[in-house]
Amino acid sequence: MGSSARPRIRFGEGRVFQLRVELDGVTPMVWRRIMVSGRASLHELHRVIERSMQRDGGGGYAFHVDGVRFVDPADEPGPGRDAHGVSLEALALHLGIRLLHVAENHGEPWRHIVTLEQAAPRLVGQRLPSCVAGARAAPPDDCSGPRAYRELLTALADPLGPRAAELRSWLPEHFDPEYADVTAINAALAKVPKHRPAA
Repeated sequence: MGSSARPRIRFGEGRVFQLRVELDGVTPMVWRRIMVSGRASLHELHRVIERSMQRDGGGGYAFHVDGVRFVDPADEPGPGRDAHGVSLEALALHLGIRLLHVAENHGEPWRHIVTLEQAAPRLVGQRLPSCVAGARAAPPDDCSGPRAYRELLTALADPLGPRAAELRSWLPEHFDPEYADVTAINAALAKVPKHRPAA
């Protein structure tokens, strides 16, 4: 008689945080569901959020967590705690908490609402960070902020309108605002360097 035992689940070190990241100020909503190590610093999370929105993540940023502001001291030596020195686990976040991530841009800043959906043990071999779901394309690199992206979407919705051809000339080839390329996002996330606070 064969064994009906289920395969044993093997866990690695630490926990995995499942986060929903929503781009603020843009409708219809652009969002991503990402999986990140609980040992990742807020600096690493910044890079993960930016890559999930297909930006390089090289500019200044701030996180607002329960009334506390965390910044990258290399970019913004002003008030706030060091985002390099704190991990997600160390923040003792509760399920459902919402963080605000603000990333510099050459126009308006990009603001992301980050919600902790789940925290679970890490599985052996689980690749992190990763994007497991998402909706709609992120604004292209040359877009100066949420207002400009809303105007771009309005213009693209009218292919015979006066600005549609002009906009198409500088947009990436085959740009489709309805499509979130999760495969490309995960390829970008695989290159995000790990950044863990010193114990």
